[in-house]
Amino acid sequence: MSGISRRRLLQAGISAGMVGTLPQLFSSVAGGSSPTLEKFVQSLPIPEPRQPDGRRRGALSHTISIEEFSQNLHPALGATTLWGYDGQYPGPLIEAKHNQRLAVRFDNSELPSEHLFAVDERIGGTTAENHPGYDGSEPVPAVRTVTHFHGLSVAPEHDGQSDMWHSPDGQTGPRRTAEWQELPMNQHRLTSTYHDHTLGIVRLNAYAGLVGLVALTGHRESKLGLPAGEYDIPLLIQDKSFNEDGSLSYPERWTPQFAGDTAVVNGAVWPSLEVEPRRYRFRLLNGANHRTFGLRLASESGIGVPPLYQFAPDQGYLESVVPIGPGGDLETLVLQPFERGEVIVDFASFAGETLVLKNVAELPYRGEHSGSDLEELLQIRVTDPTSPPHDPSIDPQRLTLPTHQTPQSADATRTRSMDLGVSVADGLVTYQLNGYGFGNADGVVRPQRDTTEIWELQNTTSGSHPIHLHLVTFRVIGRGPDGTDPPDPNERGHKDTVRVAPNETVRIAVRFDGYTGQFPWHCHMLEHEDNKMMLRFEVTDDEETGNGNGHGNGRGNGHQKGRGNGHDNGRGNGHGKGHNNV
Repeated sequence: MSGISRRRLLQAGISAGMVGTLPQLFSSVAGGSSPTLEKFVQSLPIPEPRQPDGRRRGALSHTISIEEFSQNLHPALGATTLWGYDGQYPGPLIEAKHNQRLAVRFDNSELPSEHLFAVDERIGGTTAENHPGYDGSEPVPAVRTVTHFHGLSVAPEHDGQSDMWHSPDGQTGPRRTAEWQELPMNQHRLTSTYHDHTLGIVRLNAYAGLVGLVALTGHRESKLGLPAGEYDIPLLIQDKSFNEDGSLSYPERWTPQFAGDTAVVNGAVWPSLEVEPRRYRFRLLNGANHRTFGLRLASESGIGVPPLYQFAPDQGYLESVVPIGPGGDLETLVLQPFERGEVIVDFASFAGETLVLKNVAELPYRGEHSGSDLEELLQIRVTDPTSPPHDPSIDPQRLTLPTHQTPQSADATRTRSMDLGVSVADGLVTYQLNGYGFGNADGVVRPQRDTTEIWELQNTTSGSHPIHLHLVTFRVIGRGPDGTDPPDPNERGHKDTVRVAPNETVRIAVRFDGYTGQFPWHCHMLEHEDNKMMLRFEVTDDEETGNGNGHGNGRGNGHQKGRGNGHDNGRGNGHGKGHNNV
């Protein structure tokens, strides 16, 4: 069911005063019933790098079309109608080196005027009446897009924020001011995604196929001895449901939780990968709308599995390599939507074996790893050559990772309590931040540029949420019921998206440098992001007054002094600062 009325809450014995702690599971998981498809009968596609089209103001330029097209995702499945960057799914890999500026323009003029999926106009941003700042002279078009480069530090007008959309017929959102997105690429190395971010329909556009890969390489990366070339493989992991004719299945009305019943990796349903008995680098990205993946390797013969040696989180590097698997520091690599993890796997002792990348995260995810309704993701077949292959890469247990600076709690000038809650609004179960929805000016917090703050993310719902902050990276400094437990070993590095479990407080240290202006922070479960679980923060050059114990949004003891130099049109006045070029 897509929502629940206040009357039904009361009939169920849930008082109006308890709505703020309404369990996430009160709404069922929406999915589908796909046709039965044989697993592991097709090879894993490997995304190809996109070559720049030219230069713009000294930056390498890309003009990327957004198109509707058909693609076969499984040999026994009919052609699937999709939306994709450059007419492909997933979109092409965009590569850059540190300080190598990019300029990207997205052209959606060839998209049809009718959406692939039903647009639920109860959701904010889908109509003139509920789209903040829209003039209302024309209806909000059902088909509109805006693309966000996840994890990049850019000026607000180039950030691909939710109300900066444009439609095929030329209508624009209220804060769209730039046709080209200028990306300085002067930050920590990362593997990430570029994906749709349109207010009210991000779940629909991303599910239709609007997601691609981006990789920023640091100067030191090539000197580490990591597996490279054909031995460096990105894995974009998603879940989808299909109708009998091969078309995508998605609910007609908004649902707080969506999970597909079919694994899709790099745009292929249940693919297989052949590897040599040597070391490989895998760039793992969770691109699902809602599903959490708990990743482990399993062996068909039961002889054991190689560890996943994680060396990088969302951005930069970890403090040290973390072995994941039986006997490792962690048994499972947990990735919530749009979290990433880079690992090295050594197949040298597994010649001739067949392994499977499995998901053991329960759905809905609350931290359990006892099994999944979508367990098998990718088959890995290790060849058995007559002689071992040459492998110049370094044993991951001997890997020396570059040092890097992360925000320190001792540098914090303010602590903010930030609530992750649930309520009923307009007859819908909605998830909110600090009790506000996107577009509410009272919910805007205003950190000062070049300062560090501690945000205490307090989850009062019964499901985990991946919280993402635009512009910045942060350091996880505490977890647990009161936020004093240490972070997981594979969180000790630069993060831009963090998992917050039910009834948990996660404390993060955030450095707000680079730009002034408004940026969003939100849950990255796309169904939640679409329906209110997103707010803005505004980086200013003004100091705040008050003792810093409140939320910074009018509910605590502090208050703000002025708006600073960032404006609603997102122009700001920052110029961006470089980071360690790792």
